[in-house]
Amino acid sequence: MAAERPLLLARYRLSGGLFDRVAERCDVRFTDGPVLARSDAESLARAWCIWTFGETVDAALLERMPALRCVVNFGVGVDGIDRDLLAARGIRFVWPVGANAEAVADHAIGLVLAVRHRIAENDRLVRAGAWEADGYLPLPSADVHGARIGIVGLGAIGRAFARRARGFDAELAYATPRRLDPALEAGLGIRHLDLDELLGWADIVSLHCPLTDETRGLIDARRIGLLRADAVLVNTARGGVVDQEALIAALAAGRLGGAGLDVFADEPHVPEALRALANVVLTPHVADATPGAEAALVAHCAAEVLALLDRG
Repeated sequence: MAAERPLLLARYRLSGGLFDRVAERCDVRFTDGPVLARSDAESLARAWCIWTFGETVDAALLERMPALRCVVNFGVGVDGIDRDLLAARGIRFVWPVGANAEAVADHAIGLVLAVRHRIAENDRLVRAGAWEADGYLPLPSADVHGARIGIVGLGAIGRAFARRARGFDAELAYATPRRLDPALEAGLGIRHLDLDELLGWADIVSLHCPLTDETRGLIDARRIGLLRADAVLVNTARGGVVDQEALIAALAAGRLGGAGLDVFADEPHVPEALRALANVVLTPHVADATPGAEAALVAHCAAEVLALLDRG
């Protein structure tokens, strides 16, 4: 009698490439939504692997999942996952760090351009017919070329963003708790600054740090107050890195030039006060929602799962 194949619970439907090889060796069940909320007790108890993102993996969950041997976090945000506990219990954690870097960096640059050139505002203006009105005057915009750009966090995504920003002949600086090797700084054309100094120096600040206990609320009311009055803040990292209410207050009071946000404190809820601001460009956490990024994420995660299956 053939042995029962290990059960893999996946948040949404995937196919092609290495994932098909995973599906050949596992009983794959797609939940078409959050795995934990849409799986019954029997499935959770039997599951060898969960392939999901944005869900809480803690001691209470692991008590319900005695067969669990692998957790695939299909993204680079790991808030909500007790990785130390997984390691202590011998459960493999798969985290595709860097696999979505190029797509997220593209999106961050897009938000910079959209805010500095007021692209969304001008789109709405044209659609409303205001361009044709007597007395029309163009909305004043700001240059990206030659700007001072500060990057908070210089991992795979931050470095990909820096490479793109160099194409604008921008002056680049970064802030991280630990300074990088000088040769890497030279290769990227970037210098290190203390975070507070960087915030006061930059025309544009782009956030590329993970959400951890150390970075939660990193850009708080005090640090938002350090930003220049015409500065732009871009966040494609995690909403919790920024004090959202303090950011809204600064934008509404005209103490900031604008913001480009792909992430929010309580997703998918976006406060009406934020949605009402004309100097903000908002996108629904889609920076890595591209075919290339998804293929890279799937390939990375599937390779790790296959290696674990091979080990038995």
